Amino acid sequence: MNKEKVKPIGEATREDEKLQMSVRQNWADNVTVRGKNFKVRWLHPFTNEWITSLMLKDGNDSKIICQAAALIALGSFWKCKFWYWLVWRWFYYIKQYNAKELTPLIETAQKKTAQEVAVAYLNATMLLTALKDTTKQMTKAEAERTLQELRMGKDGK
Repeated sequence: MNKEKVKPIGEATREDEKLQMSVRQNWADNVTVRGKNFKVRWLHPFTNEWITSLMLKDGNDSKIICQAAALIALGSFWKCKFWYWLVWRWFYYIKQYNAKELTPLIETAQKKTAQEVAVAYLNATMLLTALKDTTKQMTKAEAERTLQELRMGKDGK
């Protein structure tokens, strides 16, 4: 008999709720690079594809890092389309950011992408669990008893 340790599902914590709202409402994380604040939001799929194509190119790694950081800083489809050519050159030629300075920006984008996928997976799993037809349905008496227990527990009786 194969016994697996199953973690009990508990109530969502306040941090879990904040994380879910962050995903739903696309809250920005602030990242400071050499005194300049950048707001990093969830990346548009187009932006992820563009970063992937940059990574597949051969060439100057410092330049590619600045190009990717520019895409992350811009974030949205239209901002990337209109401003990318200027921002990556600003990062590379004018500001001369190095990999160490841009790492927090890239780490934040990666973290947000990973969280978005994880929260979407958890939401889908919870919804599918509710759709299972193999779970035992409560009778009316069981539901009333459970509600009564919940009420008594909350009132402290």
